[in-house]
Formats: sequence, structure tokens, C-alpha cells
Amino acid sequence: MGLPTDSSDAIPKVYDQVEYRVKGRILHTTARGPFKELVEEIPAIIHELIQKLARQGRWGQIVTFQQSAYMPETGVRNFGNYLKLRYANPEIRPVVALVFTPDLDAGATMAPEYLNCYLDAGVTSQLFEDYATARDWVEAEISHFATRIEWKDSYKIGDQAIDEQHRELFKRAVYVLAATSHEGQVISAMRLFQYMRTHLSHEEELMRVLQYPKLKAHAQEHQEMLRRLNILMVKIANEDMVKADLEGLLGDWFMAHMETADTELARFANAARQKK
Repeated sequence: MGLPTDSSDAIPKVYDQVEYRVKGRILHTTARGPFKELVEEIPAIIHELIQKLARQGRWGQIVTFQQSAYMPETGVRNFGNYLKLRYANPEIRPVVALVFTPDLDAGATMAPEYLNCYLDAGVTSQLFEDYATARDWVEAEISHFATRIEWKDSYKIGDQAIDEQHRELFKRAVYVLAATSHEGQVISAMRLFQYMRTHLSHEEELMRVLQYPKLKAHAQEHQEMLRRLNILMVKIANEDMVKADLEGLLGDWFMAHMETADTELARFANAARQKK
């Protein structure tokens, strides 16, 4: 059983018949049969890997079978029971694509058996005849999921320019969570960080023009936001993105900043405009 690697660029280690490689939010698995029994060969470290992937949001797995897909009935039954235990918690369940090429030995007969194992465990799964189609399906499935940082018009604070910038910030944060590859996560996070700096600079310039009395305290909150976001940037760069961290930062901390400091600034700005 292949041990998972921490880096998508590392050469995977292969033991016996199964090889793992992690790329972004997808666990790529190559299974070379025939198989006698899979469950006993699965290392305990797979549970840590699943937990890490699940922290990023909805994740996927592509299992590509090679040489032969054959496994006796007892092995299939044990594998099915194992999956039910592994994915008893619905919050960590992946989307799984099973790839059986047309020329695979025992592929036609065994494909529905493996599929039923995953489906019976409550895992969204489909059969495919080629890797590319399987990858496209998995990426499409895991790039759409619920998040607490989707923009709502109820978040508006009453200043059109600031509201539009806030909307863009939330959109860019969702792009980070929706990215399926590590490269996509890093690029999206950089774009979010850059836009956050631009937005905060816009607010601070507005406060200077208005001679806003609470500029210093407001700007200090901005620095704290950038500090926290930078910590998340480093984690994402180190392939340790946690969906809940970004949701907490924008959905809790930044939302509180919007509802208090930004709302107060918007009222002050609107009052100043009405005096002109």
C-alpha cells in the first residue's frame, strides 16, 4: 500500500499494489490488481490524510485500476464494510471517481462491485473509462460547495464604493476555497491578499480626506486583518489550507469589522457628503 506524500511534486513511494499522490484537494490513487484483500494493507496514515483533505472543504479521490481489478467476493465485502466505517462521518466523505479502462482485466465485472462499495458507504461516486474525464468530473464536483463567506446584499453598509469592494473580497475568498489544485489555491490567495490591501488603502485614504476622528483605531484593525490573512497565506503555500480558518476570518472577524467600524465610517462619510 503506497504511503501518501506531503508534496504533490514528490515521487510517491509504492508498496505492493496501491500508490497514493495528493494534488491540492484530490487524492490520486493507482490500484494494481489482481487483489486478494485490500483492507489489511491500508496503512493507518490514510486516516490522517483524509482529515487533512477534509479540512480544505469538499475533496475528491480518483482511483485508477491497472492490470486487473479482480478481487474475491470476501475481499469486496470486507472492503465495503471498511468504507462504511471510514466514512461514517458524512462531513469527511469525498467525491470518488473509479477509472476502469476498457481493456482492464475483470474491469467490466468488478467495476459495479467497487462502485456499490462506495455508494453503500454514502460516498458520491461514478465509473469512468478514462482518467481525464474522471478528473474533470471530480474537479467540477468539489469546486462547488456551501461556504459561510458567500456575499449577501444584507452585508451592505451603505457606501456604494466600499460595498462593491467588500463584494469583490468575498468573491475572491470563495475562489480560494473553490480551487482544486494547490497552485490554484496559492494564486487565488495571492489575489485575495492583494485586493485586500488595495481595499484597506482605499478606506484609509477616504478617512484621511474626511479627517475621520477614528482613523488610527480603524487602521489598526486593518493591520490586524492583514496580519491574520498573511498567516493563512503561509499555510496555503505550505499545502495546509483549512477552509474553516478562512471562513472564520472573513465570516466572523471581518464581518464584525464591517458591522461596526466600517458601518460607522460609512455613516460619517454620507453625513459629510450631505453637508456639501
